[in-house]
Amino acid sequence: MKKTRKILIIAFLLCVFIYWCKIDSIPKSIILYNGEQLNLGDFFGISLKIGNEDYNTVLASTNVNEEKEKISNVDVKLFNTFTVKEVSVNIIDKTSVIPIGQVSGLKLYTNGVLVVGMSEIRGEDNKKYKPYENSGIEEGDRILKINNEEIRDTNHLIEVVNKSGGKEVEIEYVKNSDINKCNIKPIKYADGSYKLGLWVRDSSAGIGTLTFYEPSTGNFAALGHGITDSDTGDLVEIQNGEFLTTKILSIIKGEKRKSWKN
Repeated sequence: MKKTRKILIIAFLLCVFIYWCKIDSIPKSIILYNGEQLNLGDFFGISLKIGNEDYNTVLASTNVNEEKEKISNVDVKLFNTFTVKEVSVNIIDKTSVIPIGQVSGLKLYTNGVLVVGMSEIRGEDNKKYKPYENSGIEEGDRILKINNEEIRDTNHLIEVVNKSGGKEVEIEYVKNSDINKCNIKPIKYADGSYKLGLWVRDSSAGIGTLTFYEPSTGNFAALGHGITDSDTGDLVEIQNGEFLTTKILSIIKGEKRKSWKN
């Protein structure tokens, strides 16, 4: 008798454990298309409740939730009394997309201008200068402002430096995500212009693949990855960009490089 009772208790606990595992397997967040039904399966004693209404299944529609985000919180009830889980149901409209797979050109503009090199300047006195020396600016840094004026592109930087008339300018730049400031005195060049000795770039170009297009909204998606500058090798901090028409002129098959011994 005791053995039978023990077996019954173990069987009961096992059933309770399995039952609870099934409840625990219900996801906390579910995405449904508009018109699709949320059916959690056949659970003894389990019901779904939205507000004060009971559902065996939940029809995903704007009637279930009138908020703009179309998100409903569905309470999973045990014996219509205890809430054992809350499921967030995100309802989205069905949409159709057109696969494309077309090669597209990309032109990306940096936030500020990127320093890609540094060089000596031969001034109008025929002497060589390094105006950037000991300023803290290095390759890979981004110049944001000069004399508190935001730098839009390379031409704008040249204009602002020439406007200084050779007087020391204050430069605000980004290094490793930190904003720094320094002062540099431009050197007068033989042609009468003023230079900092910095090679800068305001854009990068490349190609990507347009993967699909969504006709009803005009949205599209393209295969993307981090864009690195060809000179510095650092990720480019992008401000904006544009798509360009691209044509593939040739394809060169890659080959394994031979190993060379010194």
